Amino acid sequence: MVEDCARGERRGWQEFVRDFASVARSLLVHYFPTLGPEMDRHVTAVFHRAGAQHGSWFSGLKFSNEREFMMAFRDLVFAYGREQEREPAAPISLDQARTAMKDLPLLEREMLWLFIKGYDAPRIAAIMMDAGATADAVKRIADEHLALSGSALMESAEQAKTDQCCSLKTFNNIVNGQITWREREAAEQHMADCFYCIDRFTTFQEMVRSRKDVSPLREPEVEAILAQLPFVSDRRRGVLSRLFDRTAH
Repeated sequence: MVEDCARGERRGWQEFVRDFASVARSLLVHYFPTLGPEMDRHVTAVFHRAGAQHGSWFSGLKFSNEREFMMAFRDLVFAYGREQEREPAAPISLDQARTAMKDLPLLEREMLWLFIKGYDAPRIAAIMMDAGATADAVKRIADEHLALSGSALMESAEQAKTDQCCSLKTFNNIVNGQITWREREAAEQHMADCFYCIDRFTTFQEMVRSRKDVSPLREPEVEAILAQLPFVSDRRRGVLSRLFDRTAH
């Protein structure tokens, strides 16, 4: 798909838009609600940005699985949303968040971070796939700690990366349970005091959940977006090519 999109091939773009337009919409609606009145236009604009400059975004991608691709796509959506946002958040220090979370274990820090991001208790439980993320636990943590600006904190956290920060591969292994207890312990010790990794790990979990929950676009909706992307080839695939694709699977 990525190679086809980089070349402007309709086949790749159909798949990309079909599977990821709903993801883009859910992120924009949740994190950039001021864009709501023209949300259809903004969703299309995200894909326009992805294909601009002869597909340079695709050419610069480095990923080893779909989850890592989704993280790159999420960053693309956020870069666009932040540029278009009508009410940018005021800067805020991570020290305020560190003070608010200083006595919390890692699990509760992750829960509070998702709460700061604007999610309610049932959604946090679904994202974290953890029975401990109950409505009562989230409410208690939120009531006991300082309410902070989610968007401002996220931007600050993104700038706090160090050479010791966890990789996406480590996050994927934790989610999949494919990690030794020593590796997990080392990762959790680092994450406990690293807002960059708390933000990225909760985002990773968020995107895994989003991919499961969103529905692909219907073909007319896909075509409506593709019609607004001038770099996408107008060539439709013929009956034989579609037949060969089905028989090849």
